[in-house]
Amino acid sequence: MNTKKAMPALLLAASVLAAPFAMAQGGGKTSTRPMTEPAASAPPPAPQSSPYVQVQQWKKGDRLPTEFRDRQYVIDDYKQYNLPAPRKGTRWVGIGAEYYLVAPNGVIQQVGSGS
Repeated sequence: MNTKKAMPALLLAASVLAAPFAMAQGGGKTSTRPMTEPAASAPPPAPQSSPYVQVQQWKKGDRLPTEFRDRQYVIDDYKQYNLPAPRKGTRWVGIGAEYYLVAPNGVIQQVGSGS
């Protein structure tokens, strides 16, 4: 192989192969802060206030939030969950492992443990 063609190819190959090692070493740049100083961290994120994350247990007389009175939470087959028949105008709503007998205005009439 011709020396004039081999030398540039060899230099190119060497620089391509050496580049990852130079990057791993930090490229010769020094940090302005000492290694022992902890990095400043952002404050922890605030807890999400989602209506779908139940953070409380409701009791008789509480008003169930509107989000939980949606059709997807209503229990039609209350016998399957060993719940008593709902009184006229009320319906069973299941949230997590708890069951609530809810009036149309959202007031909890009864809390059931179900099956």
